[in-house]
Amino acid sequence: MKRVKYSFSTLIVLIIAAVFGSNYFLDVDILSMVLGDTKAPIIDTSTIATKVRLDDPFTFDTLTCSDNVDTSCIVDVIGTVDTTITGTYNVILKATDAAGNLARVELSIEVYEGLNTAIYVPDGYYDSIDGMSGETLKAALNDIITGHTEYPYTSTSTDVWDMLRDADEDPDNPENVLLFYTGYSLPKSCQDSSNPPAECEVEIYGELKTVEWNREHIWSKSRGDFEIKEGTATVLDMGAHTDGHHLVAAERVMNSTKNNRHFEDCHDGDDTNIVDRGYGNYTCNDWEFEPRDEVKGDTARMIFYMAVRYEGEEGDMVDLEVINDPDSSKELKLPEYGDLDDLLRWMIEDPVSEKEIERNEAIFQFQGNRNPFIDHPELVELIWGSPEDYN
Repeated sequence: MKRVKYSFSTLIVLIIAAVFGSNYFLDVDILSMVLGDTKAPIIDTSTIATKVRLDDPFTFDTLTCSDNVDTSCIVDVIGTVDTTITGTYNVILKATDAAGNLARVELSIEVYEGLNTAIYVPDGYYDSIDGMSGETLKAALNDIITGHTEYPYTSTSTDVWDMLRDADEDPDNPENVLLFYTGYSLPKSCQDSSNPPAECEVEIYGELKTVEWNREHIWSKSRGDFEIKEGTATVLDMGAHTDGHHLVAAERVMNSTKNNRHFEDCHDGDDTNIVDRGYGNYTCNDWEFEPRDEVKGDTARMIFYMAVRYEGEEGDMVDLEVINDPDSSKELKLPEYGDLDDLLRWMIEDPVSEKEIERNEAIFQFQGNRNPFIDHPELVELIWGSPEDYN
């Protein structure tokens, strides 16, 4: 009888045929050993926040891993994170496939003491985002915060002026508003007008000056061109133009100084033409602006809110994006804002304040939607990463 000879390659083909011809008669793990799998599994840590507030819930249950051959893999966590004690916790994640390939990831989780930023969040408001990250998380947040009540920019009924009088009210003097770029407390009656009352004359740097406040768009309306002009009349579109989550009370001169400049750290060693604009604010380079330290985090959280809320969907009029190293030309109207790595760093350096928490709730009472990055600042990292990712 003639003996049939098979080469090794033929044997592999026959094995593969047997697997698929017998409804997976051979287990996939056996196949991986036969074929010589040399690739380790991939552990996905994108759903794990590396900063957790004291006493907040934390879990590794959202960790996943995938393998190029095996149908599933399990992640082992070595180490624990105790959210009742502040500090940095180092943990090791391991996953091994059937062929013995090992994946190993080291994580550092910081437990920090901070305000309960979610104190006013309605039950279930963010339930739909559990375990999400990246663009999936961004889209889910958009679904949550879209469809809010919109108010006209100026009206005899409730308008943006009314929102800011309430949201930016000085807690120590309810007749005043706190101005964003200066920190000054100014009478509400000093609202931008052609005939300001006498109480608008205040001492600034040793001089008496008439100071008025107006409505500042943190995301400048020209960056996306969401102010619509028709003929000689100006028609101010609602939506992004009137969204109270990025509109603040600001002293008129500082509002004009900021203009439509992109945000930038003017003191990180690579900037030119640095000009002190007073109150801790600076301009630099061709057309960039650094706000005072006390509102850098506030600024970042407002910009990130806008990039999630306005995604170019029906009724949005504009699709806004946060980017690194944007073209800062004054005339450019692209719907982009930056600088992303500076904004991410400001998120960390200037954490959510009690004033921000109260302001978020005040706007929620008007509009019916919230800024998720005030309620849960850790979500920013899950979407955009950390500042180091852009260096």
